Amino acid sequence: MNMQDQLQKLADAVSALEGSKARARLLQLFDEGTFVEIDRLTRDGDKPAEAVAGYGTVDGSPVYAFAQDRDVCCGAIGRAQGAKIRRVYELAAQNGAPVVGVFDSDGAKLGEGIDAMDAIAEILLASNNLSGVVPQIAVVAGACVGSSAIVAASADVVVAAKDADYYLNPGDENAVASVVAEDAQAAIEQARGLLRLLPANNLAVPVAYEFDNAAMGACEEIGGVIDAVADADTVIRLGEGACETALARVGGAVCGLVTLAEEKLSCCSSSRVARFVRLCDGFSIPVVTFVDAAGFAGLKGAAKVSQAYAEATTAKITVIVGKAYGAAYIAVAGKSAGADAVLAWPTATVLPLAPEAAIHIFWKERLAAMSNPAEDRKKLAAEYAQTEGSVFTAAAEGAVTDVIAPAETKAKLMAMLEMLSSKRVTRLPKKHANMQL
Repeated sequence: MNMQDQLQKLADAVSALEGSKARARLLQLFDEGTFVEIDRLTRDGDKPAEAVAGYGTVDGSPVYAFAQDRDVCCGAIGRAQGAKIRRVYELAAQNGAPVVGVFDSDGAKLGEGIDAMDAIAEILLASNNLSGVVPQIAVVAGACVGSSAIVAASADVVVAAKDADYYLNPGDENAVASVVAEDAQAAIEQARGLLRLLPANNLAVPVAYEFDNAAMGACEEIGGVIDAVADADTVIRLGEGACETALARVGGAVCGLVTLAEEKLSCCSSSRVARFVRLCDGFSIPVVTFVDAAGFAGLKGAAKVSQAYAEATTAKITVIVGKAYGAAYIAVAGKSAGADAVLAWPTATVLPLAPEAAIHIFWKERLAAMSNPAEDRKKLAAEYAQTEGSVFTAAAEGAVTDVIAPAETKAKLMAMLEMLSSKRVTRLPKKHANMQL
């Protein structure tokens, strides 16, 4: 065949690929005109491979990505798709760039038997080996069930469309995603937003952004403190619950913001906080923790949070806005827990034991002398917290770096984040910690 015939054959092959929903999703992810497809002519028998893969830029920064094509064999993962996805991970590792996976698949291509299972196992191996090296974001755009769900769940952040299926076994409830978006397009936009906050890799220098306004929003309690200190329109919350975890910018600096806002942190909240702190630490993102908690609901949760904070070498700033009692102080709030700085609002209290319990030990004579102990116990506990747990006493003893007015919080954080921007810590050599799971 002459050159003209070969060019026509190529044009026909490329034309047959147009109109793919998977390709359109990658075009939405990347900056206009930057998407370069890899292995675009890969076939699985007489059909195109069940995924589109390639690279491009998001706000000018390189990103590697794949999107499963549900229109081809329900997006099922087999040899051909597995090879394309593994290539994405290989290129991301070689070039130190994030990976985004757009999932829309019914799982393994069962007709390929062991080959299909091996393909998924190799994808999981590549993903887990790259964990903590480059950010990985999974976008659940449609179906993500069976073995595909394990791959998605291995990412650092999972963004799911509201009506997407995301489970391992038939009959299971949908797994909990980090971010829930209105639809697939909104989920991809959320992924773009996350890529603006996450560094390219674990060795990249943190990016500083310009910001318009250093003023802090009104806030005198832990509820709403994240929005008050963050730069406008930069907050992306990961997960839901009373204890919040969010990526945001504070004075142009990207950081992780955590609120410990439950009376006693549940096991679920503890797991989410611990994983978020490890994510931030893996990419040297500073962690700012706002504390108003009396402790933990369970031992395992306390151990998870304590180990995550103790192991983290990234910059860590604690702001005690309310209660910091017992295990909550020990695990997170104190300088001895590894915090680089501990700020406190004037109304904060630091105690080894909740006042309601402490008065039965230390003020039992006063409690017994009351005419109506049942009704006056709360007043006595409040007095104990104010006198014995005063944050000014903690500051005088060096346990608290500074006591500040709530309105000063953002300005203080900006100054400290700048001071800690070059923090470097060397730990004892080890393979990894044996964290409670």
